[in-house]
Amino acid sequence: MVDALTRRRRGYLRSGKVKVLPVKRSSDWLPENADSAFMNTGAKIEYVVPRLRSGQLVDPLADLTEDNKSHLAKQLGMKDSSDLNVNKREKENFWINKPVLLDKNGRHLDLSVTSDFIDYKILEVNMEYIAPTWEERYNKGTYKFVLVFEEEEEKIKNLKLDSKKEAYMLFGKIDGSVRKLSDFLWIYYLTNKDGKRLPNNPSLEYLRGEVGRIIEEKPGEFLSIVTDNLFDTKALIQKSINLGLIQRDGSTFKVFGEESSKNTLDGLINWLSDERNNNIRISLLGRIDESENTIKQQTVSVGEAKKQISDDENKELREQLKKIEEQTKAAIELNNKLREENESLRQILSSNQSPVKERKTRQKKVDDK
Repeated sequence: MVDALTRRRRGYLRSGKVKVLPVKRSSDWLPENADSAFMNTGAKIEYVVPRLRSGQLVDPLADLTEDNKSHLAKQLGMKDSSDLNVNKREKENFWINKPVLLDKNGRHLDLSVTSDFIDYKILEVNMEYIAPTWEERYNKGTYKFVLVFEEEEEKIKNLKLDSKKEAYMLFGKIDGSVRKLSDFLWIYYLTNKDGKRLPNNPSLEYLRGEVGRIIEEKPGEFLSIVTDNLFDTKALIQKSINLGLIQRDGSTFKVFGEESSKNTLDGLINWLSDERNNNIRISLLGRIDESENTIKQQTVSVGEAKKQISDDENKELREQLKKIEEQTKAAIELNNKLREENESLRQILSSNQSPVKERKTRQKKVDDK
């Protein structure tokens, strides 16, 4: 059961497990998974029982019955439930200076373990910093962690799976368009600075790979971008920033030469969407098209130059190969000629040696007689 006012679960939840998960957000300067985007490795944050405006402690056990409190007090080795009263004097107050430490990975709590149950109740009343459900984790900018119950994990997994399926269906409608894929990435990089820049004249294969990676990692973000009614305006802004047509100073944006356009990102989107500024919008679009066409022409020129260089190099290599073949052929012919001459000399030498041998044989016979 959930309290309609505080969104806290009621009851003496002494079974089940809860994951305290970090609420990660991308920023203008850091990607969601960057080490310092949420908390640095090794850093810890502590949460204690918060106080009301009156200075009184919030009661973490307000949703428990007296029997529940008495049972918990006994497990804690206390005399009775009065020892859990948040209004006791500071020195005797169980709840004062009782921190729950969390690092960037959060924690796993087993509610059947008394110490974990106490930590859970403390986190539960930190409603400014701890989101009560996964669905509400982005409802407040101050939320740092979210409580996720074991039985909710499968539901979350199914939600992610559904989002991914829907994302790939929409991806199928744009995966053949270089312009649409490029526009998506321009918008994505507008609010997700993860160290990459869209290259000039990117290939379709490159764009498909980048967008596919984002769908796998952040299907919800892909869906929010491609279904955004302001998709075209946001793409226009990021392309203009890249060309220096729109100046950015921290969180402030301004069309170059248009002082009245100076605003936040949302403000500039509204300014460019205003029909009264249509001429500025058309001018930006024209200059972007001009730049893209120039880049394409330069890319073609570079490609042709490379091809010419390659052709020249191939011609030179062919000439070198022909020369080597001719030299090899000449060497073979020379070698054959030398072999023939050598064989001829061998035969002559052999024929000259035969009469000498014969004369020696006859002389030996005479001597024997």
